[in-house]
Amino acid sequence: MLVNRLVGIRLLMQAGRSALRPYRVRDENGLRVIRSFYMKMPGNEKYNILGWARQCARIYSRYEKRFGGPVLILAHSVTWAWYASYLRRQRYGIPYVIVEHRSFFVWSSEEARQMVESYHVPLFKLAYDNCEKLILVSDSLRKGIESLVPSTMERSMVIPNMIREDLFLPPEEARNSDPFVFLWAGRLEHVKGVDLLLEAVKSLSDKTDVVFSVRLAGKGSLRAELEQQAVALGVNDLVSFLGRLSREEMLKEMQEANCKVLPSRYEAFGVVLIEAMATGLPLIATRSGGPDSIVTKENGLLIERENADELAGAMQEMMANINAYSAQKIRAQCLKRYGDSSVMEQYNQLFLQLLAE
Repeated sequence: MLVNRLVGIRLLMQAGRSALRPYRVRDENGLRVIRSFYMKMPGNEKYNILGWARQCARIYSRYEKRFGGPVLILAHSVTWAWYASYLRRQRYGIPYVIVEHRSFFVWSSEEARQMVESYHVPLFKLAYDNCEKLILVSDSLRKGIESLVPSTMERSMVIPNMIREDLFLPPEEARNSDPFVFLWAGRLEHVKGVDLLLEAVKSLSDKTDVVFSVRLAGKGSLRAELEQQAVALGVNDLVSFLGRLSREEMLKEMQEANCKVLPSRYEAFGVVLIEAMATGLPLIATRSGGPDSIVTKENGLLIERENADELAGAMQEMMANINAYSAQKIRAQCLKRYGDSSVMEQYNQLFLQLLAE
């Protein structure tokens, strides 16, 4: 099988000096990966889509010459891995499957809708109508795409994202809740709702004597602005901006935290939530798409978007009732639904079915 990473480019990006190399073949965690780079033309997305796909085609030809052709292509997202896969199908008859995880398809905000240009829709329809199967990572994503391209209904299915069961482990000792630590992780961008979290921290600090802190892991264009907001609200002593963390550092943060909070404005899934669940952490998240089907009464609290007061109330409720959540049960629920062995079996069954047809 040839996944998109083997065909060409993982990200549309501005090339550096490494663009002088036609491609690189590397072994990454036991998987053969061919990487190349595409020189993006600023302000011309239509041209970039075509150029990106052509670059993928060149890398595909090199792959086929060295390693043989695939029987199935797995394309990650309709923007724009599908187009390279579609061209391979048209020329060689190789079927492709799309795994969709773009958060703007959940349509839970005007901001998300504005990310789809009018000329995108016919391209999306062409992609989805010609794939063997469309895999969505959440029910909300499936509903969003079906509302945009109704013809996808017959060939779409939901298979969630997964976590490595052996990487995200609970702490060896019981967590300390003094102070009570809320952990957030992601990109410091508007869509992630960190501004709302800071407002909630202010509200919570005004009405509780419980000692707590909030730790923010990640980087983004709004870091300076959010740091200034924390100072203006007078909560900078309660909030720590950690920057980008390694996998090991992130695991340590999850093992030492008491609750994972995700106040996003829209989310296709929410991988950070299931990673936290695997370590036994309860959750607070917004009804923003993907989290709607992840958060249950057994593992956390689900609140409305764009509501700092409700978020503060949920944080206060979590601190008061933390002992009602079982870390062991949360992890068991996570592995049953999102563990790699469970999700991989769903993919294996699908691929066997497609190849037998």
